[in-house]
Amino acid sequence: MKKAEYGRERTAEDGCRRYLPHAISFNTQARLLTDEISPDWDPEIIAQHEENRRIARVRLIHQFGNDEHERKIHDYGAVGVAPWSVVDQHNLFMAQIRDAFTFGAYYPALVGACALGERLLNEIVIRLRDSYYGHPATTTVATQKTFTDWAACIEALFEWGVIDDALATKFNELRKLRNRSVHYGKHLVGSDARDDALQAVLLVQEIVQGLFTPHGGPPRFLAGVSGHSFLALASEDEPFIREFILPASLLLSPNFRMEFNDSRGWFDVFDDDTYQDEFPTLTDKEFADHRQRPRRTS
Repeated sequence: MKKAEYGRERTAEDGCRRYLPHAISFNTQARLLTDEISPDWDPEIIAQHEENRRIARVRLIHQFGNDEHERKIHDYGAVGVAPWSVVDQHNLFMAQIRDAFTFGAYYPALVGACALGERLLNEIVIRLRDSYYGHPATTTVATQKTFTDWAACIEALFEWGVIDDALATKFNELRKLRNRSVHYGKHLVGSDARDDALQAVLLVQEIVQGLFTPHGGPPRFLAGVSGHSFLALASEDEPFIREFILPASLLLSPNFRMEFNDSRGWFDVFDDDTYQDEFPTLTDKEFADHRQRPRRTS
């Protein structure tokens, strides 16, 4: 067994391997505050849920302070779980935006969420446009001047196939919030901006998870594998996958093991580096079958 490293490039000997997104960011603590406790649950389950909720509340008070702590806990629950995403720069900024909203800094959270949406549009276009050099839509985003034009960036990403109708709509909704919050008008007069801020934060979280999700089903991810989401072989040819997902992924055979690393707070992964000796190549279906029943036990 050999420790797997992030972003290792595929070689001729890796026909039996698939990429597993593993450097990921998520935070589901908000569910402890918002999930309803059913009276039909067993008393032990209810007691455990109540204790988990108490611990989460104490943790949040320590993090955000005792002043107005009930309001802060409510706002933390309102923004929901942090998006599941491969690790990239946006994760840091997303956490800062969520913290701002929880503290009650609603206008900074609002403009921060809108700015992150624009930054994502710019970043994805810049990092991918060379891969779509000959595409007709690329001409609209060929210069720096277009990067303040949300419509041009959204259209290019849609035409490239990077985003679908649903994500394009979310970007456009965020664009509208951006315009009416950054430019002066009567919309926010007499308001603390909480409603718009919450809408913007939820939108950008949905955008992040829609773009950078580390799990899912076909066609991007393999079918027939439980517990893990491996990328389908054909999806590795997608420019977005190559640029954003593979650097946060591990290239693994069907036979690997995970060991929790206390110092990192995450798992180290060790792969069977001789699996290809017996199985040089595997189709996606064969990989899924081998993953459910590994042919080797080393």
